[in-house]
Amino acid sequence: MEPDKATLSYDGQDYALPVVTGSDGKPALDLTDLRRKTGLLAFDPSLMNTAVTRSEITWIDSENGKLLYRGYSVEQLVQESSYVEVAYLLTNGELPTPSQYAEYSTTLSKHSLIHEAMRNFFDGFPGTAHPLAILATMVTALSSYYPDTYESHKEQGVDVKARLLAKVRTLAAMAYKKSIGQPIVYPRDELPYCANFLNMMFAIPAEAYTVPADDEKILNQILILYSDHEQNVATSTVRLLGSTRANLFVCINAGISALWGSREASYSLHTIPMLTTMLNNRMSPERFFEKFISGHEPLKSSAFGHRKYKTVDPRARISRELFHAYYRTHAQKRDPLMEIALEVEEFTLGHTYFKELGFYPNLDFYSALIFRLMGIPTNMNNVIRCIGKLAGWLAQWSEQRAETKHRQMRPQQVYSGMMERPFKPVSER
Repeated sequence: MEPDKATLSYDGQDYALPVVTGSDGKPALDLTDLRRKTGLLAFDPSLMNTAVTRSEITWIDSENGKLLYRGYSVEQLVQESSYVEVAYLLTNGELPTPSQYAEYSTTLSKHSLIHEAMRNFFDGFPGTAHPLAILATMVTALSSYYPDTYESHKEQGVDVKARLLAKVRTLAAMAYKKSIGQPIVYPRDELPYCANFLNMMFAIPAEAYTVPADDEKILNQILILYSDHEQNVATSTVRLLGSTRANLFVCINAGISALWGSREASYSLHTIPMLTTMLNNRMSPERFFEKFISGHEPLKSSAFGHRKYKTVDPRARISRELFHAYYRTHAQKRDPLMEIALEVEEFTLGHTYFKELGFYPNLDFYSALIFRLMGIPTNMNNVIRCIGKLAGWLAQWSEQRAETKHRQMRPQQVYSGMMERPFKPVSER
């Protein structure tokens, strides 16, 4: 048998199926013509064994705990780069030259304002509206100002992707201000990307405000860690919709909504609510986690582990270091919640139950703690994560947009319902 072929034996006949190999040396069975050749469909309900695309953007080494953006280690990018530079890398394929970086940064600054009429949209949301819901809706509303196709904008020299990246932080900050009843703070062109966002978050018109340098730095680092992570649910949602050549803003709305679902609905324990429950009920980690360790209840939490990795997620290692360094210099007053967080960290890293399951405190655990130290409320956590993920979504959307060999994605099914039945009038049922 040829090394680039696999043989499928079915119903007394052998079929040769191609094997494609990635740049990491890992093979994949090409099932593009499976149904045409054999009449069979591949059944993979969770898509855990199905590669839906070829991508040059991000690579995860699950066995050794490595994460690369365009070939660069995430550790090095966090230490030496900025979120804007990483966004350029992801969306353009290479790190920018000094002139390219300056031009890109200027573009993000000059286009951070939104149309003044969009402020009226914010007034339509109730005070209880979740900032993530507001953000998703407002991203879609932006499409009204860019009704032409992406290609036509590109021909006119309009970088719609950069404009969305510029404006998303403004929308996020406005959503936050709306939720707490404070006046909107406009973006300032002279401020870098993350400093501009933090200024819109925390400044008020009546007082002077300077963004702390440490806050700007660590926000850059956290956004880099969230920038991309291969084909997760949100990213795949962006690509699925993008395969129809749908409007960019609608595709990003879908990614935001998918993130909301995976973070809010699928897990029972989130970092800050979990720690708050322990604090209010004076529960030690031993007591709180006893029901999970004893097997009385399954532990489903966005705060521990990552099933993509067979070892520790590198982003967890990095965010742990970032948190402890930041905490040492920013724990100005006693915060009982942080003290419990440290107890949970020590308990979970040392307990056999968590070690065997790979349930270590992860990026979401530490970012939630860092955001709290920065004064960012819990309901804004996923909004900020969305800003980080937007760089990757834009890159993934562009890559899907450039796909010409394959048609739009159209998943199949294995039907398990009733077959043809005679219809009876309602009087005879």
